[in-house]
Order: sequence, then C-alpha cells, then structure tokens
Amino acid sequence: MKKTKITGFHPINSTFFHNFYFESTIILGEWRGGNLKRSPFKKGMAIKASHYPRDRIAMVYGDKQYTWKDINKRVNRLANALKKLGLSRGDKCAVMMRNCPEFVESNFAIQALGAVPVPLNFRYVAKELDYVVNNCDAIFLIFEEDYLPVIQEARSKLPKIQKYICFGKNIPSDMFDFEAIIEAATAKEVKTKLEEGDVCIICYTGGTTGRPKGVMLTYDNLESNVEQVINLLTIILPPVDELDLETFAKNEFQRRLLQALDLVVGSLFLMARDDYLSTKVICFDSPLAQITLATREDKIKLFHGVTEDADLSIYADLGEHLRDLSAIIPLGYSRRGKLRLFPKLLWRFMLGGIKMKGPHRLRWKLIRALMKRDPDEEVLSILLIPPLFHMAGYIFLITWLALGGKCVFPVSKKFDPREILELIQNETIRWTLMVPVMWKRILDHPDISKFDLSPLTIGLSGGALFRGKYKKQLLKHFTNALVFDGFGQTEMSPLTSVKLDGDVNEVKERSVGQLLKGIEYRIINESGEECKEGEVGELWYRGPTLMKGYYGDEAKTKEAIDEDGWFHSGDLAYVKKGELYTVERMKECINSGGEKIFPLEVEEVILDNPKIENVCVIGIPDEEWGESVRAVVIPKKGETLNEQEIIDWCKGKIASYKKPKSVLFAETL
Repeated sequence: MKKTKITGFHPINSTFFHNFYFESTIILGEWRGGNLKRSPFKKGMAIKASHYPRDRIAMVYGDKQYTWKDINKRVNRLANALKKLGLSRGDKCAVMMRNCPEFVESNFAIQALGAVPVPLNFRYVAKELDYVVNNCDAIFLIFEEDYLPVIQEARSKLPKIQKYICFGKNIPSDMFDFEAIIEAATAKEVKTKLEEGDVCIICYTGGTTGRPKGVMLTYDNLESNVEQVINLLTIILPPVDELDLETFAKNEFQRRLLQALDLVVGSLFLMARDDYLSTKVICFDSPLAQITLATREDKIKLFHGVTEDADLSIYADLGEHLRDLSAIIPLGYSRRGKLRLFPKLLWRFMLGGIKMKGPHRLRWKLIRALMKRDPDEEVLSILLIPPLFHMAGYIFLITWLALGGKCVFPVSKKFDPREILELIQNETIRWTLMVPVMWKRILDHPDISKFDLSPLTIGLSGGALFRGKYKKQLLKHFTNALVFDGFGQTEMSPLTSVKLDGDVNEVKERSVGQLLKGIEYRIINESGEECKEGEVGELWYRGPTLMKGYYGDEAKTKEAIDEDGWFHSGDLAYVKKGELYTVERMKECINSGGEKIFPLEVEEVILDNPKIENVCVIGIPDEEWGESVRAVVIPKKGETLNEQEIIDWCKGKIASYKKPKSVLFAETL
C-alpha cells in the first residue's frame, strides 16, 4: 500500500505522525477492499471495550451485569479456544442456546475466526436437529445443558460434528466444558482476513414450504440493511422547510420520532450543549441521506433535506464513510482513544473525501464536538426478547452492537408479560422488539396501567402482521413510544419496508409502509404481469440485502432468485398511494370452490372474540369444494366455546364463503 503524502501538515511529534499514518492506512485497507479486515462486528466490540469507561454496562441478564471489557475478554478467550480446537475460517459452528450472554459470546467468537455461526431453533426435536446440523456441514456444536437430551438422541446421526461444547453444570466426559475452555484460553485479540461479501451467518427458515433452508447472509447484507433503515428515518424527519419553526416538534408524530432519535444523536454529538454550535445550522449532504441539524428547545432537531442558508455544509458519500465512523466514535471516550480519533476525523474531514464549506472555526468546532463525550450520558437500553435464531432478533442484536447501548435479556424460559413490563420500568428500556402475539399479551395484561412505561421511545414489531387495533393500544399505554413495524423476511436480511406510527389517528390497517432505499420491487400477478395499483400479486425484490443463496441447495436458490436477480418472496401484497399493504403468504391461500380465501383475514375476525386467546386458520381437503376453511382455536383461560359459536361470530363480519366450516379447540398451537 502506498503511503499518503500530506502537504501543509506538520505533526506535533513522531508518535502523532505514526498514529496518523497508521490509522489512515488501516481505514483504507479495512474498508476499501484491502486484506486487513477483521469481522466488523468483533472490531466494533473491541474498540468499545478498549475505550468505553471500564464500568460501562453492555449486557444485563437477571442479576448479572457484564461490561464491554468483560464480554470482549470472554469472546477473545472463546475464539482462541475454538481456534485451538480446530475451528477456522469458513467452518460452520452450530449454536443451540436461549437468548443469553453465552449466545452472544459464541456468535462473535465464531465470527472473529472468520467461521460461520448457525443458530439452531432450541425447540427442535432430534429429527429436525440432525437435518439442519448435517445440512449446514457444521463441525462444532455449542449448546446449553438444557438441550443435552435432544442432542444425545440425535448424536449418532451427526457424523460431521467433531467437537461438542456444552454450557452448564453437568458436562458429559466426552464433551468440552464451555466455561473451562474459556478459562484456559488466552484473551489475545484474534484477527483473520475477511471480506464484506463473506457469509457471516446461516439462518434457517421455518420450513413453511418444506424442510428448513439455510439462508446465507453476508456482512455487507446486514450492514446495508441497517444503513437502509437509517436512510428511512431521515426521510420521515420534519422537512427542512420547517427550519424557521422554533419548536422542537409541531405534532405528536414528530414529538415521538425526534425524542426517540435525540438520545442517540445527542449522545454522539454534543451540539446543543455548546454555546457556539447551538446557534448554528449544519447540513450533511450525501447519496445516503440529506440532513440538517439545528438546536431547538435545548435539543438537537433533525430535518430532512439541506438548506442553502447553512452555516456549515458537509458533502460526502456517507455510505463509504458511515461504517467506519460508527465504529471509531467510541474512541472519544478515552484520552488514548482521542489521540487515535483525531487523525481519523482529520483524515475524513480534510483529506478523505468529506468536503466542508463554512468558516474554519466552525469546522474545527465540529471535529472537537465529535470527539467530546457527555460525562452524564444516558446509555441507550434495549430489551431483546425474540429468539436470536430468528433474523428479527439477530438484526436487533447487531443494532445494539452498532449503537453501543445496554442489552437486557429476560431470564424466564417462557414469555412472561409481567417480567417484560417490570424490565421496561426498572431498567429504563428505551427500545424493544416483540412479535405481534407478544405485544398482544403485553397490552392485554390486567396490570399494565400499574407500570411506568414512559421510558420506552421505540416499540418495534416484526415477524407477522401487527394489527392496527394493537398499534393504537401500544400508542395509548406507551405514551412516548413510536411504533416501528418492520416487514420482510430472512432472505432479505431481513427488513424490506417499515411503517412508523406515532399518532393514533394516522394508523392504517395492514400497511407496512415504504420500501427501504436501494430495494427494488415488483408486484406480479398469476399471468406474470405487473399489477396495477390496488391489485394483489406476489412481491419480488432485488437489492444489496438479498441473501447470497440457500446453503448447499443451488436448485432452490435458482427457484427463488430468477436470472435477472429478482427474489420471488411468496408474499402477496398490493400498493396504494405509495404504501405497501400485505395480504397473505401465497402457499397459505385457501382455494374453496374457485374463491381465494386468505387465512389472515379470517383469523383477524376470530381474534376479536374476547373469549379467544389465539387462532390458526387452515385449509383442509373437501370433496365438493376442493378445500374448506378450518379454525384451530385456543380459548382464554376459564372460557368455554363451541364450534357453532365461532361460526356464528363470523356472520356479517366476512363473506359467507370465508367462514370456518369446522372448528377444532386446542391448548397450544
């Protein structure tokens, strides 16, 4: 690599010059196709561990608290232990654990070696387990003691597994003890060559259309998805035309949105607390986002767009710089880190492609502001609930790592609404993610009004349709929360569109919002033609977040992704006035007498019955009609129902042919 010649710059001393040159070459090598890369996730963790305050908490699990230094040290030890046992770049390592710190340690230790974690559904029976483990060619298996019985049952059918590593108290003599190998290993940082196009995780789909398929997602896939969400958040900001308004927010939606972002932006950029900067207007102009910053009511207010009247304008391809900037910001927390951060920022803002227009004093003030950290900063607390073997939960984990907040895990082995409410109140949870059925149980909890739920600023949902009635209830009970409803699928890393709601009166049923920037889409009917507005068809996607393919199954990959790179999602949807609306999965559509019936529509009607906890609508063979509708119903505790009562409930609410022809009652689905 050539040295960068710098004219007109005189280093203060040789150490400063060395740091400047070394860091600039690392940046160019790490992010522009060189061979110096580590796992970007592990790199971000290491920087935080080195420069955050020693007592800054990264993770909470019950009464246990872990600092960034604690976690990074254990990840390094585990990575070195796995390396000594024979795991190397490109190898697959299956992980079967509930959400816990040990899962996080295993995931990032595997990636630190350039190997690929394969999270397993901990509900698998032996037959499902042996299929997935053999299908992904895993050679190591890390698991919790709770799942030892199912693993022992499947063990004779797992010939590729070379090492079993068990976390728990009673470890079989022919397996490795998770804690013992960590304790015996060195904490030295592990480095390996990686490319952004390398697979960072294989996530198995639920197998609704056959056996589970291993979705290969790259580092670039996941990073691109996070960047797309950032872009969306900038688009829905107050328009720059409102720059003259002196208020922080002019309506309820803006209040919730800006309040949710203030904690993140305010902690990274102390503009509002600087007497000089607080009077200025600063613009960031790039292909990724156009943002204007100004101070309103002692808080940083973000606007979408740029203004010609800005005091300082910054022009850059942020897509090229954002990933590295997000990783190096933690350097500002330590004196040693600031010595490294200054040349990095100097390189970016003076010589590395970020151009500035404005007074030199203001430019230096900006760089200094980016280096400062608030001693009274509130650490962003997130509550991670969905299993990490699902991509919805996993992308939330990556978001936690990027933001450097505090990740809180519930300890109950089953979803406990009261525990969640207590954690939101006691841990000052700002962001959380739950699937709709979880949100429903939270909102239906009889004691919900007894908890202080004001800390929550973003309530995320995904994995299934989040009904409008529950969004409205969420906005009512969580008075400061913005509803963030994500739609997509594992193959798309996973988000493709997002709907944000902050005003009860603006909630739309079935809307999943706007497609993320960079994702192309088509809606195709059964004849292979583009659908008109409002017409239902299959969603096709194309973009940087599309999976690399299904592991070991080229035929299914070609079936899912056509020659032009379009991924056929299997989701039925339509577009209306620029917003995407979901209908149903193609495979779940019921054809009764030539009429198409979407199970979700029938389920929504039945779920409105106050006696019903949950329902699943399916199609069953019918000699006369081809298929007929059957509802599998779970009554609420203490309630009794019969088949006719369910059928009668549907009268007048949906067309007659959509009503269930039969009903089964169950305790669980």
